[in-house]
Amino acid sequence: MTTDHRPPHLRYPEIREAALADLAAFEKLSPDQVPDHQFALLHRQLDHVFADSPFYRDTWAAEHGSRRPTDAEGLRALPFTTKKDLRAAYPFGLLAVGREELIRYGESTGTTGSPTSSLITYEDWIRGNVAVEKSVGHVLGPGDLTFIAIPYELAFASYDLDRALEQVGAAVVPVGTLSLVCPFERMVEMMWTVHPSALVCTPSRALRLYDMLKDSGRDPAEVGLRTFLYVGETCSEAKLAKIAALWNVRLSNAYGSTETNSLGLVCERGSLHLTEDRHLFEVIDPETTEPVPDGTAGELVITSLTNRAMPLLRYRSGDFVTVGTEPCACGSPRRALSHHGRVSEQLIVDGRRINKLALEQTVLATEGAGLYWAAGVREDSLDIRVEAEGTDPAAVCAAVAGRVSADFRVRATVAPIDRAQVRRAMDRMLKPGSLTIEDLEAVS
Repeated sequence: MTTDHRPPHLRYPEIREAALADLAAFEKLSPDQVPDHQFALLHRQLDHVFADSPFYRDTWAAEHGSRRPTDAEGLRALPFTTKKDLRAAYPFGLLAVGREELIRYGESTGTTGSPTSSLITYEDWIRGNVAVEKSVGHVLGPGDLTFIAIPYELAFASYDLDRALEQVGAAVVPVGTLSLVCPFERMVEMMWTVHPSALVCTPSRALRLYDMLKDSGRDPAEVGLRTFLYVGETCSEAKLAKIAALWNVRLSNAYGSTETNSLGLVCERGSLHLTEDRHLFEVIDPETTEPVPDGTAGELVITSLTNRAMPLLRYRSGDFVTVGTEPCACGSPRRALSHHGRVSEQLIVDGRRINKLALEQTVLATEGAGLYWAAGVREDSLDIRVEAEGTDPAAVCAAVAGRVSADFRVRATVAPIDRAQVRRAMDRMLKPGSLTIEDLEAVS
């Protein structure tokens, strides 16, 4: 038997076909067969990790041993990998292959601390891209002109979607975001003249672009947008409904992280499925770190099963999620995911923890509430700003305060938001969905 020594990029057809075959084989599994399949992959992954990853071999395994779990309980006996570990290993401490095998290097934004790095081999990249291609192919294809308005710098998601859209026959316009080459004003002009049928960006950015078109005296409906694929930001059902109604679009989404790339992809029925063919997932209580019952919200923990460049074991994502227990009508054995935002974004008011996404749902679902809002904590009370539509903003604010108090059993002070202030704040933010009272005050 001969070994193929060609560079990976010259073996693209074989790598792609193998990835497609593995994905198709996984889809044929029953849910009961998935754990055995995953742990078989995990054992092979652990051989690679403990032999080739300096972090896990020299630090992690030396302290905890190179145990080989055979089930979920055994996996829980292993320690977590944390964001702190990733920062300490920056930039190449988690690299588990030779530098010559790297095809992509990326970094996190660093908006919440020191940046972390992410490393990908060619096989890692193609395997993940095939999965994204299968997902976006449910909603986009030939004839679709797609604006990708998320960062291209140091990122994987934009290029991953870019390549996947190309594979399904859709045309791509790489406008990026917060770009000197293509600032928002130019993006709006291009939307008006080029007429994209699809837009990829954060939900908050989609609202901002709509506003900019309206402010320029144009009807956004004449752009001809049909599909909005939202990424990079969690969003309440109330906000999504407003976006879908404003733009008159169908919604789709994708979920991932800098460290892992895609983790949740949409099926033909619109459910967001975990990439369980490439990752093993746990959901834990973020405070006790104990597993939560199926269908209960908690922090997502990720163990990579196929990544060669930067394998991660029991990585605490910091994302607050619920993993569904009911099978999807699409027939996939992969479980469905609901994303509730970052664990760190919970607001603590008078000893109570309030999920920011749940708060957004209450605020924006109140009759008369507009598109924008922000919140903060003042002593033992919530301080909320909300766009109030109609002729009686005080009544809308009072209604929001009443619903918030009823839903979360905390005091809330609510006042109208200054839309001009919102615009100034959002236009300087990489992640405008995390808008806070402090962000508004910084541009007052």
